[in-house]
Amino acid sequence: MQEMMSEFFRYDEDLPLEAVETEHGADSRGHRQYHVTFTSTHDQRVPALLTLPSQANAPFPAFPVVLILHGVLGHKDSYNQQKRSAHLARAGYATLRIDGQYRGEREVSFGGEFGLQNHYYYRNRDAMMQTAVDLMRAVDFLTTRDDIDASRIGFAGFSMGGAIGTLFCAHDTRVRAVVLGITGGDFRRLRIGTADERSEARMRQAYQIVDPVLYVHRISPRPLLMLNAAHDEVVPKAATGALFNAASEPKRIVWYDCGHTDLPDEMLVEMTRFFDGEFTR
Repeated sequence: MQEMMSEFFRYDEDLPLEAVETEHGADSRGHRQYHVTFTSTHDQRVPALLTLPSQANAPFPAFPVVLILHGVLGHKDSYNQQKRSAHLARAGYATLRIDGQYRGEREVSFGGEFGLQNHYYYRNRDAMMQTAVDLMRAVDFLTTRDDIDASRIGFAGFSMGGAIGTLFCAHDTRVRAVVLGITGGDFRRLRIGTADERSEARMRQAYQIVDPVLYVHRISPRPLLMLNAAHDEVVPKAATGALFNAASEPKRIVWYDCGHTDLPDEMLVEMTRFFDGEFTR
């Protein structure tokens, strides 16, 4: 069953990227930014922001890079994404932030926001799988650049971005280290309201093949760090525990005295320290 489900995440690796890159101006810290689009599967054009540190991270000739994925209501240039990118760039990392399917520049109007809680369950499921493959194509793009060290690629996903990122990292071994923030698994445990029992059953059926608990063990032997909120109103500890327990070693979890949306800056420090430990070996 696992191998059959993994077929959903395979794609033609020789599919042309047709990447287009334009200057996006420096961020508040002077780090160079570029707007990028590239082709993914199902004829999707994926928009992204590439940030390069303002100074070379000597003694390395190319930058290590972290792909960062937003939560369900975010996008590549939302405040939290900017903050995470800037923190990593200050530490000498390049970052790449894509818009997930139906978010940011890819937003479409179909009667509701993208999210587990709306009633377009199968469309949401397909959007999760599409975004996971889009991240693989983002890695394809990064490997074409001389200023990126393709041997030092990390991933950091938060909330829904962590769930989708689990699917991505489970199927793309080019990612060397993985951070999942305020993320859980076993979607039966998430606090998602539905209209009635029939809707609940449809939702569970739709999401069962994208539940990160089914895939997280495939991240091993690459290191996994989970950063979670002790008072999370969306992802209860049971869901976080289900994902952590399903993961294989090496893995570590850190809890913060906060809720789902009031994350402390210490989380950024811990994330960067984790990547430093993996990429400077």
